[in-house]
Amino acid sequence: MTKTVFKHPESLKEAVFHYCPGCGHSIVHRLVAEVIDEMGIRGITIGVPPAGCAVLAYNYFDVDMIEAPHGRGPAMASAIKRCLPDRVVFSYQGDGDLAAIGIAES
Repeated sequence: MTKTVFKHPESLKEAVFHYCPGCGHSIVHRLVAEVIDEMGIRGITIGVPPAGCAVLAYNYFDVDMIEAPHGRGPAMASAIKRCLPDRVVFSYQGDGDLAAIGIAES
C-alpha cells in the first residue's frame, strides 16, 4: 500500500513561481495554502498581498485577493474583516513592504 507523502494544496494554483532561487516566498505560499486547506476555509478566505515581489500572489493562491500599497496591508485587511466579519482575512507582507519601504505605514 502506498502512502501519500506530498499533495499539491488545492488552495494553490498550478502555476510556476516567478520568485528568485533561494527566496522563501514560494515556501510560505505553500504553507499558507496548506493551512487554508486543512481548515477548510478556501471559499471564505480573502488575501491581501503587498506591493513588491509578492504582489503576484494572486497568480498563485486560489482564493479572493486584493492588492495593497506598501505598508497598507494590515489596514486593508482590518477594513475588509470589519466589512465582512464572516470571512477569513490574511495579510501577506514581504520584507520591503513590512520592514523597509512600508514601515511608516505598518
